Amino acid sequence: MEKNLDTSSYEPLTVDEVIRRIAEALGPNWMAVMEVQPETVRTWRKRGEVPVKQLLRAAQKSGRQVEHFNSPDAPKSQPSESPAAEDDEFTQIDMLGARISAGHGAVNGAHKVIGKFAFRTSWLQSKGLNKRNAKIVRVRGRSMADRINDGDILLINTSINTLTQDGIHVIELDGEDYVKLLQRDFTTGGVRVISYNPDYPLQVLEGEAVNRLRIVGRVIWHGGEL
Repeated sequence: MEKNLDTSSYEPLTVDEVIRRIAEALGPNWMAVMEVQPETVRTWRKRGEVPVKQLLRAAQKSGRQVEHFNSPDAPKSQPSESPAAEDDEFTQIDMLGARISAGHGAVNGAHKVIGKFAFRTSWLQSKGLNKRNAKIVRVRGRSMADRINDGDILLINTSINTLTQDGIHVIELDGEDYVKLLQRDFTTGGVRVISYNPDYPLQVLEGEAVNRLRIVGRVIWHGGEL
């Protein structure tokens, strides 16, 4: 028999926190596991709650209690005393408190670990990632819409700090953090800093201006509606 959900004794969690817990328990393809679409998740956010039947499904799929997903008193995931072996089925990746700008820049300072997400170890290895060089950050702003949107999370490879190939990177420019598409300009030796949103102009760094750019990591994966 399913346990009744008594929510009268505590302040309910935010939808974002409930969804974060579901994603942490089920991994990066959690929406496919739950058989829901991004539009469904947007409806949860608009209504301010995740339906109980979805919490029950998350519990069934993950093998955890329903309270893990909607109770503030649920025990938080703790790192193991010894590092997990790289051939374990899942690897926990740190999520940092940094919010990377997809807009006009954000200064984050020290990056505190605020949670963890589980990824299949085999998939991480196929991307050249492990718990030491992989980090998760959240996006703020709309300069990369509609490919990367406000509130999305990014999985980045922090061991990539040079522009060896074009692609989406987390960068620091003039002391502020951004997520941008970087393209090498072989004619001038410069770098083109591109936003997907046409409302944000192209930046071209040439000569000494290139030295203002620091690559924090390359974006390997991103997840929406979180």
